[in-house]
Amino acid sequence: MNARTILNVALSIAILTPVALPASAEVVISSPTSSTRTQQSTLIPQTAGVIIKLPGAVNIDVGQKQEFPITVPLAQPLMDLQGNEVVPANTPVSVKFKPEKGGARIVADSIVVRGQIVPIQAMTAVIPGNTIEYVSGAERARETSGMMGNLFGSVLGATARSSRKAEMFDQGGMIGGAIGILSGMNSPKNIRVVQLPADSVYVLALQAPISLPMIATTSQPAPEAEQPQFDFRNSAEYNQGIESVITGFKQGKLSQTEARRVIVAADQYATTQLTPKLYPLAGLRRQVGQLFDYTYAIDRK
Repeated sequence: MNARTILNVALSIAILTPVALPASAEVVISSPTSSTRTQQSTLIPQTAGVIIKLPGAVNIDVGQKQEFPITVPLAQPLMDLQGNEVVPANTPVSVKFKPEKGGARIVADSIVVRGQIVPIQAMTAVIPGNTIEYVSGAERARETSGMMGNLFGSVLGATARSSRKAEMFDQGGMIGGAIGILSGMNSPKNIRVVQLPADSVYVLALQAPISLPMIATTSQPAPEAEQPQFDFRNSAEYNQGIESVITGFKQGKLSQTEARRVIVAADQYATTQLTPKLYPLAGLRRQVGQLFDYTYAIDRK
């Protein structure tokens, strides 16, 4: 049973479309809007692959065991559960090259979406490294300098006359140190390096779904809501109509939203269209306040 049937004796109301009003609103007539704004979150499933492209070549010394951070572009867009593109290609992705035994992984920890940093958990399988010879330079020179200096100093010191042993030991140490430096500078050292060429593409597997920030979307235009119409002229008819609304709500024939809408619109009619202004009885006003959280102007302080 609609509001018109309940209130036809006193109010002659026609409600075609309910209008939702906040419980604390004091606006008596709502204006229909052409569109509504809603908030929704977007979820990228764990089955999605995060595909990145390296803008330049990267070489990782596995033995250093140091992570190497870099920002790379997303090579392909990310889709939500419905197949909609929610993160476009070329979106910045923050990754780290993480050395591991025998190679390295690419680990992503965040992505920038609509100007916001969104945490993610994604990584590649271990990318194997190659063993190459590497001239260690100064480090190797320091290692061999001391050894060669002691060796040459000992040899020359042992073969010199007693009066010159200390002098020859010092000279031998200097000669051996110099030879050690030259030897160390040219001594090759085997290291394991992961070499990632420029423009190479890698697929990172998500370890958990990606929850994108809440976004505002515009819905389809809302149908225009017709306002209740009234023809009561005195307090008796007005009170009878309010009683009917309260009864209809208590019997489940009217929702709280629809009942409140009728009460607010009736108050507007009674205080702006009639002279003198009309208000329901004090007892009815108290019930309206308790049931629908609406306070009449006469009771506002």
